[in-house]
Amino acid sequence: MALLAAALLVVILLIGGGIFGIVKLVGGKAPKEEKPAVDAVATESVTETPQEGSQSEEPAAEAEQETDSDATEEESADTEETTEEAADTEESSEETEEAPDSADPFGDDAANAQLEALVDEKIASLTLEDKVAGLFFVTPAQLMGVESEVKVMGSDFGEKISAYPVGGIVLDASNIGTEEDFSKFIMSLRGYILPDTFIGMEHEGGENSPLVQGGVTETVISPLSEIGESLGASGAYSAGISLGGELRQYAVNVDFAPNVDVSLKEGSVAEAEGFGVDMEETAQLGKNMVKGLSDQGIFTAVKHFPSYGDVTQDGDSGQVISQRTKEDLQGEYAPYIEAIDAGADFVMVSHVSLPRLRGDNRPASLSPEVITDIIRTEWEYDGIVMTDFMNKSCMYQKYTYAEAAVGAIEAGADMILCPKNFMKSYNGILDAVNAGTITEERINESLRRIYRVKLSNSLETTEN
Repeated sequence: MALLAAALLVVILLIGGGIFGIVKLVGGKAPKEEKPAVDAVATESVTETPQEGSQSEEPAAEAEQETDSDATEEESADTEETTEEAADTEESSEETEEAPDSADPFGDDAANAQLEALVDEKIASLTLEDKVAGLFFVTPAQLMGVESEVKVMGSDFGEKISAYPVGGIVLDASNIGTEEDFSKFIMSLRGYILPDTFIGMEHEGGENSPLVQGGVTETVISPLSEIGESLGASGAYSAGISLGGELRQYAVNVDFAPNVDVSLKEGSVAEAEGFGVDMEETAQLGKNMVKGLSDQGIFTAVKHFPSYGDVTQDGDSGQVISQRTKEDLQGEYAPYIEAIDAGADFVMVSHVSLPRLRGDNRPASLSPEVITDIIRTEWEYDGIVMTDFMNKSCMYQKYTYAEAAVGAIEAGADMILCPKNFMKSYNGILDAVNAGTITEERINESLRRIYRVKLSNSLETTEN
């Protein structure tokens, strides 16, 4: 009996331990919340405690295992797809790196080579007479040799422009009647000139704008002085956009702007016409105005170097003499260089005389010390250099029309702006070439710079 009782006790203990083990096994599954909480919503949904007496504890566990298994399979499939996509991307990237020319057939080198070929072809097609005419930027009245205002384009202008295909036409308030008349004027002008002829205007904002003075618009865009005083870089850019938009409306593609002359003394020309007295701020404002104009498709002519910063007249009343030295000028480079770096297509050279630079009163516009030594060599600028307006008294009272034109080309200028007498200026250069004083290759050098700008639009059209 004792043995039977002992055996029965062992059996009871074994059954009890088994039941305890089964209960512990079911209740001891690792809860989902103990895993890293990747998704709080998902974590909360799987940590609900089953009700007591529920018959679905084990099936629920099985369902979770199936769900986890399905999710694992889906994740595995997604991983495989991602891996395949990554491989495809890497292969595509490798193919692109191996053949960049197929993605960008107009790389910088190819585009430059194509542009140079177009320029050479154009220059080769020109007669010497046409080449010399291409160096001039003139008003319709100057081309026609008349003093009266020209508000209507006719056959007389057509005959002149055909015989002397100048590089650019300058418009001002004297060419503007009503808005309707001016639109007709522009349409007729475009019909007479070559497609690559520049059409320029000195449009800088303020009430002196030709479009305002001519009555085409009543909108007065902020002048440079107001931009410098309160509007800042964003205001300069916005002004450039507005100025460019108005010019583009009338097919004008060159703005003789911005004026980045810094006022160096009270009462100077620059004080009335420029952004202000701060060199660094002027550089930033000029740069942003260039960008605004350029974004409207307008070619820009930054002016004037050397500045009218310490003189009280701009050449309309005789010589303009400044006692600044070479070292003084070097401290004034920034506004012009910033504008060039921003995309300015022209640099306009002033008529300021610098006797402490070259030893006499020859104006900068006729001085190789300014154009060749500083702008070309020091600045490494290979864009278009143009003179300031040559119809100022400081030029024609001291030099003949031929002397002034020839002197500008000899000094390194590319374009002569608004000579008071176009025909005498034109014949002066033509005679100098025929006499060997100026070589035809020197003329070609300037034309290359001019046509690089003119034909750049043609190249962009071809690429697009």
